[in-house]
Amino acid sequence: MAGLGGAYLSLAYTPLWAEGMTAGRGWIALALVVFASWKVERVLLGAWLFGLASIMHLVLQGMGASISSNLLATLPYLATIVVLVLLSSNQSRSRLLAPMSLGKPYHPAG
Repeated sequence: MAGLGGAYLSLAYTPLWAEGMTAGRGWIALALVVFASWKVERVLLGAWLFGLASIMHLVLQGMGASISSNLLATLPYLATIVVLVLLSSNQSRSRLLAPMSLGKPYHPAG
């Protein structure tokens, strides 16, 4: 899936290859997994949330906001940090939602 995401990013989203083109999107994807708590509905909600945060810097620049474009470009990362801080405030709840086999080595029978 990561390979398909990288192919989409370099072929469709930005039709060129540049060093560092992911710009931390993998970190946001990992935060999305934690936010979703392994539930499909929350993955969709989180993807929309982080996608909205990613596009807001362009919308705010287009509206003529007098905020630095570099500061606006940090919005998706700030949203990610805020979501992770809110989720980590209740650690017992996050442990209950994790799969039971998470972190255990896999030994196939055979």
